Amino acid sequence: MKTTMRSFRVAAVLGALVYATPAWAQDIDNAVRAYNDDNFADAAYLFFDVAQNTDDVDDRYRAEYYLGHSLYRAGYLLPAFQFYGEVFNQGEEHPYFLRATRGLLRVAEGLQDDLIVPEVINRGYTGSFAQLEAEDLNAINYMIGLLTERQADLQAASDFFRAITDESSPYYKKAQYHLAIIQVQVAIQQGQADYSEAITIFTRLQEVTKGSLEEEDKKLYRLATLGKARAFYSQGDFERSIESYEQVTRFSDDWFESLAERGWSYFQAAQFGNALGAVHSVHAPYFDDRLRPESFVLKATTYFQVCHFDRVRKTLDDFFAVYEPVNDELKTWLENQTGDEEVVRVLADGASNFPEEVRLRVTGNKKFSRYLGILEQVDAELAEAEENFPDGNFKGILVTLLQDQRAQWEALTGRLGLQLINNQYVGVDDFLNQARIIQFETSDAERKMLEAGKDITKGPRAKGPRPFVPNATYQYWAFQGEYWIDELGYYQHSIKDECIPEVFE
Repeated sequence: MKTTMRSFRVAAVLGALVYATPAWAQDIDNAVRAYNDDNFADAAYLFFDVAQNTDDVDDRYRAEYYLGHSLYRAGYLLPAFQFYGEVFNQGEEHPYFLRATRGLLRVAEGLQDDLIVPEVINRGYTGSFAQLEAEDLNAINYMIGLLTERQADLQAASDFFRAITDESSPYYKKAQYHLAIIQVQVAIQQGQADYSEAITIFTRLQEVTKGSLEEEDKKLYRLATLGKARAFYSQGDFERSIESYEQVTRFSDDWFESLAERGWSYFQAAQFGNALGAVHSVHAPYFDDRLRPESFVLKATTYFQVCHFDRVRKTLDDFFAVYEPVNDELKTWLENQTGDEEVVRVLADGASNFPEEVRLRVTGNKKFSRYLGILEQVDAELAEAEENFPDGNFKGILVTLLQDQRAQWEALTGRLGLQLINNQYVGVDDFLNQARIIQFETSDAERKMLEAGKDITKGPRAKGPRPFVPNATYQYWAFQGEYWIDELGYYQHSIKDECIPEVFE
């Protein structure tokens, strides 16, 4: 018999405990009665007893499935996964194989698990899945598409996503989004400069989700809009990239990201006043809990491009003052962290020796959030099992199973968290190095100015011209040192190119 992913240790413990269970209460009728009366915890206990002790093969098959199903109905998703999985792993010869498959799908949905359950179903994938309801088959194709996409098998992932053809299915739009992402990955791998296939899919997704009141559709609209903006940027179409970034819903979860990335599109389009305006929004107190080192590099780079070297230095000084301590704190913490348990605790609860903006960045990661949610679910189910089941073998088995699953999910969550923290450390360190390069280039540029007999000191600059006002629906207000929330995203700097051609030709 095949074993489920990461379940071998659990199965071994269960085997040892079950072996000692006395052969009694083998009447399945009592279990069915408890189930029909919605006493699912009692039913699970009784079905377990039947499954272990009956000599009737049909009763054993029935009890094996309804043990998992009773636990699911009682709210014990992790134990349900274990027992559904044991039925599923017996394959199509088990008469409840397809029902167990549906059970695994419900567990995956309840836990928001796109890792463990998909691995199990992928290994047991069979043509008999065609007998499932269409939406269950769509769910299977979608989750295995995600799994193979993560494994970088882009062709297989595309095949699974394209198998979802019912446009009314909630999985269809999500699958289309991932097909667009795969097209981007293929373009990158092949060194293409044309991202039109991905852009076409993103555009179609925008059209079918725009204006929807469903939260999932709103999120897909924003993701498609961001994906389209990034695709335009990657193929060098910066004007249309800007247009797409500007369509991301203001004050949504993805708005900060769109503002920060839009600044680079403005820079590449030589709209330096708008680039600085985007940074100005990103640096508003509204975003003070965000990790934003790249914005300082963009600001310094923009000032360098127009030869405002004094402003480059001021920007870099501000950057180093904020992010060198963050970098040092992260480095010290990483060198002294003690393992998965500490990583999870610090990310879940915070710590005085860990940068809060980094913690929020990591916990905002969708995958980490799901893992942490599953770990919290295990803790809740463990507390429920210890309180609600009478002492005995069945309770001991459930508690042992949940403790083992808790250890496994804590390890998964801790390792993912540590990987994301390391990514943030590497990212901050990289931006610090970029800033040092800009600092060196600024010194070199100032040297050239001095050698050419030019003045590098800057007194008060004359007030710049009023920025362009697109139409009568806009009003111009000069910034007076106070941020207003409704102005975020609309700032534009007036800036003059101070480069001297004969020095920097």
